[in-house]
Amino acid sequence: MKKSMIKLLTLATILTSSSVFAAWPDKPITIIVPWGAGGNTDTVARLVAQGLQKELGVNVNVVNRTGGSGVVGHDALKRAAPDGYTLGVVTAEIALMHHQKMTDLTYADYTPISRLAVIYGGLQVAKDSPYKNATQLIDFIKKHPGKLKASGSGLNSIWHLNLLGMLKSAGLPASSVKYIPSQGSSAALQELVSGGIDFITSSPGEAKSMVDAGMVRHLAIMSPEPSKLYANVPVFKKATGYNWTLTAWNVLAAPKALPSDIENKLIAAMKKVYQSGELQSFANKQGFEVSALYGNDVTQFMAQEDQKFGELLKAE
Repeated sequence: MKKSMIKLLTLATILTSSSVFAAWPDKPITIIVPWGAGGNTDTVARLVAQGLQKELGVNVNVVNRTGGSGVVGHDALKRAAPDGYTLGVVTAEIALMHHQKMTDLTYADYTPISRLAVIYGGLQVAKDSPYKNATQLIDFIKKHPGKLKASGSGLNSIWHLNLLGMLKSAGLPASSVKYIPSQGSSAALQELVSGGIDFITSSPGEAKSMVDAGMVRHLAIMSPEPSKLYANVPVFKKATGYNWTLTAWNVLAAPKALPSDIENKLIAAMKKVYQSGELQSFANKQGFEVSALYGNDVTQFMAQEDQKFGELLKAE
């Protein structure tokens, strides 16, 4: 009798567990964004939330967990239960922060679902700059090391690393250009047009409004191939012969050890979100692109980025 009861209880437990996963989701989902409200990462997350809400049939809410240059929000996602009810937007900073000794977090702490935005680095000068192309600029740096000043964002930010990678590809040390940290690309652009610095290494999208106004010129984009959004901007490695590309990016992810059936449901839902075209439309209007990758392909991409930035930071 006791054995029969134990078997029945065991069977009931298995059936209950199976039904929980089969029923996922049956309550609201939260998406953690490690950056402030109103920025591109936050807006992309809210578009994803709308799309997933439609596809999954439950409320999907965005929560901004800022602080520590992205560490707080990324850590909150890592520590969440891997049950599919807490997701997050993991950004390119996850490939930088542990190399900079800011945190122990790495891409391996998450279950990637889908890559969202890709934001290529760029190279810009003021409209009256004497440098007409990227080759002229690098040639001047080679002949006059330490004379030019550049910016893009904060020290060791991804746009600072864009400068370091560009210089390294040309066989130049980091000291060959003086980097002036700024509070983001907008501040760097203002400094550029006022004559305080000689060039910046932010994304083409962030410079777009000033380029359209005739105040700034693009010299190059750090994409592997020509960008449809910036068809008239030369690709750096093709224009100069120096092999350097850089992409900022963000990824929809869950905590590590997410059950595979939930992961598969999320991937299927995100494929439908992409099909709607809303993410692409928003991204293109803001001057950046969306390039989908899913599951293991995203993991491989993040691993390659981690290695790339690790080598660059070690060489600094």
